[in-house]
Amino acid sequence: MMYQVLIDGKDLYYPGDKEYVIADAVTKLQMNDSGTFECDVPAINPEYGNIKNRRSMIQVLKNEKEIFYGEVRESEKDFYGTKQVYAVGELAFLFDSIQPQAKYQDMTSRQLLETWLDIHNRQVEERKRFYVGMVTVHDSNDSLYRFTDQETTLDCIREKLCEKLNGYLRIRKVNGKRYLDLVTLQEYGKICEQPIEFGENLLDYAENVSASELYTAVIPKGARLEESPIEGLEAYVSIKSENNGKDYLYSQEAVSIYGWNRCVVSWDDVTEPANLKRKGEEWLKDNQYESMVLELSAADLSLLDVSMESFELGDNIPVYSRPHGMDRIFPVQKLELHLQDPTSDKIQLGTKIKLSYTEQNKGHYQYVEQQLENNRQTTAWLQSAIDNATSMMTGSKGGYKVTEFDEKGRWLRDLYMNAPSKEQATQVMQINMNGIGFSRDGFDGPYKNAWTIDGVLLGEFIKAGSVKAEALSAEYKSSVSDEINTTVTAKFEVAENLISAEVKRAKGAEEELSSSLTLTSEMIETKVNKDDFGSYVQQYYNRVLIGFNTSSKYVQITAGAISIYDNGVEQSKKRATFDQDGNHFYRDGYYVGAIGTNQWRGNAAHKGLVFDLEYQGKYMAWAYKANANDDVYSIIWNFEREGTMNNELGLHAGCNINMHNHTIKNVKLENVSSGGLFGWSGEIPIITKIEHDGENMSWYESKIGVRNGIIVSAPR
Repeated sequence: MMYQVLIDGKDLYYPGDKEYVIADAVTKLQMNDSGTFECDVPAINPEYGNIKNRRSMIQVLKNEKEIFYGEVRESEKDFYGTKQVYAVGELAFLFDSIQPQAKYQDMTSRQLLETWLDIHNRQVEERKRFYVGMVTVHDSNDSLYRFTDQETTLDCIREKLCEKLNGYLRIRKVNGKRYLDLVTLQEYGKICEQPIEFGENLLDYAENVSASELYTAVIPKGARLEESPIEGLEAYVSIKSENNGKDYLYSQEAVSIYGWNRCVVSWDDVTEPANLKRKGEEWLKDNQYESMVLELSAADLSLLDVSMESFELGDNIPVYSRPHGMDRIFPVQKLELHLQDPTSDKIQLGTKIKLSYTEQNKGHYQYVEQQLENNRQTTAWLQSAIDNATSMMTGSKGGYKVTEFDEKGRWLRDLYMNAPSKEQATQVMQINMNGIGFSRDGFDGPYKNAWTIDGVLLGEFIKAGSVKAEALSAEYKSSVSDEINTTVTAKFEVAENLISAEVKRAKGAEEELSSSLTLTSEMIETKVNKDDFGSYVQQYYNRVLIGFNTSSKYVQITAGAISIYDNGVEQSKKRATFDQDGNHFYRDGYYVGAIGTNQWRGNAAHKGLVFDLEYQGKYMAWAYKANANDDVYSIIWNFEREGTMNNELGLHAGCNINMHNHTIKNVKLENVSSGGLFGWSGEIPIITKIEHDGENMSWYESKIGVRNGIIVSAPR
């Protein structure tokens, strides 16, 4: 195995070379994330001077195959002059564009991805552009309904496509063109032939699951039965008839080691005991480990007699643990590769690793769902609809049936009509291999009511005691054509992990007013708009976000803190935070300093107001605008670190200082001038004493030392 690192297409690191050397090189890769690369570059490296932040591109090759490509974001020098280089992967280019406020309806996942990438490409330079590649993830009817509201493109794709549709982003390059695939986990990587087999030590490597959360026995529960042997309780399909009278399944080895730990798992759509038993067996050895995350080092894998070299991001690895009854495929979600120390490599396996910050709910399979069908009261309007349908079905006086075949004698369709021929018929029910359709406008349609083989049920009106669906939407619209010409529209939608409501009103030429409420499992959002201007509030479990749709500025409230963001709510966009310690200030992802209160070290009785400059902050300045039209501020007093503007640690003045006859004490002066002239340095010879004995005269000489116009020595 050989790693090679290039910068802008030139060698930065080549194993064995004495000049193209780096140290502590680490590549971190993660599904649906950009990944990072870090290393130390000594001054002897020929490319040392060519490392440019936000310009230089790093490429990491493993056995001549690219595993990382990204942009240098930081290259700070340490005390010895070594550059500490930090790069982020090319997927982060999608952070550099913003999706506008927009609504997308009746679009496929591919159309949405292509639309958002086109918007991204118009905002960035050529080297940061992406083009839509393979898209294999879809919702149930391949018709998506999404909003964008000034999120970054990457946040938009991950939150609205990847998380909602269980999709994964994969970058491919063909003939120098960068394609972005959106695929399922199974399609992302290869299936590894080399399995990982654990013993009782499985949980030693589990990051998020304890022994109490693993079950050794399961009671599968199927569809609800029409009749129950116990009055007042519902009965469900069980596995007793297929499992020797027992309603539970268990892992013998797991029970012998860990004892009995039962749970109930429901499959509402399973009506056959044999199928229910099969699902229970799969759950016991596979699906109950769905949220488990395993983290192993190269040394761990070596002890398990497994080589890490063959694993790549997204690969599917068979994982076994006989003591736990586990037999499951785990995908590689994270890799940490130490280019010069492979023994320190790390790998993370798991299906439920997400970029969100919410934890998975525990006890998921013990949750008892309250179903609408438990309330079995039939309302009067529903009973009326049932009576009407019954009358239509039983009171029919007959019609005409026509069966059609193709030229080879194969069956095409059956037609049930109110006339003997399809040319004459106005009411038609058609059955063919693609479904059942109903038309009140003759054979040629349109068929406004249909049930097609792809699972779509199309109807003009639905009457039901309850509706159970993956998505539900309704719209009410009222228009009054009078002197004010008012239009009111109300919408309500229920979809996967979403409830939303919106009301709009417009009066003639008046600006449109609208308000909306959106609920998901993660947040509640309220929004009020007047024409193009509006405000919104998003409430999460740990924070509240306030924003305005014509501004890229955001206010976020968390426990004990208020934060201000510019152009996106993420750490790199934070500008200020106010908390119990004072005001904290940030710039381009760096924490530069704070204004607050503190106490003197060694004497807590001394309290005071402080201006603190953090290590990442380079200077602290007082400045003013000299003229009303100036677009910069002039510095009048500045503290800075060594290696910054003046390359000298200390306070630097940018204007005259008038002490108003106050004293400056304990001063050490250098390079003093007066009236434009610098003070002289040298020695002035003087005669300190003259003697005369009557005949001869003699004298004594000495010197006065002067430095920068100041007398520094004199005879005494």
